[in-house]
Amino acid sequence: MSYEAIIYKKEEGIATLTFNRPEAMNAGNMQLYGEMGQAMREAADDDDVRVLILTGAGRAFHAGDDVKQIFVGEDSEQMNTARWKGYVTGTEDHSGSGLLHRKPTIAAVNGPAVGMGFDIALACDIRIASENARFSYMYVRRGIQGTIPGLAILKEIVGISQALEIMLSGEWVGAEEALKIGLVSEVVPPESLLDAAMKKARKLMKGAPLAQQAIKRSLYKSILDPYSLKDYITTVEQTLWRSEDFREGAQAFVEKREPEFKGQ
Repeated sequence: MSYEAIIYKKEEGIATLTFNRPEAMNAGNMQLYGEMGQAMREAADDDDVRVLILTGAGRAFHAGDDVKQIFVGEDSEQMNTARWKGYVTGTEDHSGSGLLHRKPTIAAVNGPAVGMGFDIALACDIRIASENARFSYMYVRRGIQGTIPGLAILKEIVGISQALEIMLSGEWVGAEEALKIGLVSEVVPPESLLDAAMKKARKLMKGAPLAQQAIKRSLYKSILDPYSLKDYITTVEQTLWRSEDFREGAQAFVEKREPEFKGQ
């Protein structure tokens, strides 16, 4: 599939999805969310892709929903906001997108991440920020709440009090403050952001794919669907013990070498 509102490319097992509406600070419209979902499905179904990096073109990561198009413009009648936001953030599991994406995900936040852009960054497993990054839960200043996964994940990351201060005020959180409260794991100069994300991605590629999938689903279920977690973990653990990757991991340990996982 050819893309316009995003850029999707692969390099040595790492896929990079770049929001590509710099003239609108990468604000999301129906086209961008549709292409994003397609690219995430493509990455999920591609055995050669081990890690997915999300970032933005130009000076922004993602400036939230394009209000002019989605709410009052050309997309307003076509866009089912709840469905599309669920698609992106993981409340609906479409071929492993969003929080339930089968591959590890890294947000390389190059600039403002606002509203839905903030939620997308939260939906990634790891967040790295450039010195120009800043975050705002701008939903509250538009009279709306935002996504349920975003609320839950932000609370888990920074704690209830800090999360409520961010969400109830809609004020900006700069890169250094984000690092201080644990919202991001690293802050780097803008020119080093993608290199830092690639370095992090290569580290994640050392893990066994099936185990990584199980860990992600178990962790997010513990936050978003804790009542079904016990049965889920039991089933997954039994599956992992029968996998070729488990046998390879044990054999590599005995032979004192790096394992060669195949995701099987």
